[in-house]
Amino acid sequence: MRKIFNTGSSVTIEEFSSLRINGPYTLLKLGPDFAMIKSGDYMIEVSGEDLLVETLSEEMAVFSFTVITTMHVTTGEDHEVTHRA
Repeated sequence: MRKIFNTGSSVTIEEFSSLRINGPYTLLKLGPDFAMIKSGDYMIEVSGEDLLVETLSEEMAVFSFTVITTMHVTTGEDHEVTHRA
């Protein structure tokens, strides 16, 4: 199936325990308790307890944790936003 419109990516955090990416992304690093993803102009680093990779396909990824403890979002301009649970 081919996309007619390029809608970009969406990143959703659900209940401070999962990160869902719909659309193009690049998985940069994956460890036992963290994931680093590039989506568009954004670099997302998320870490937490008990990482489970639920889905990892070409245009969709779902990373679940017991709880997300740290998340860093950096733009191409190196502005950083940090959220701690």
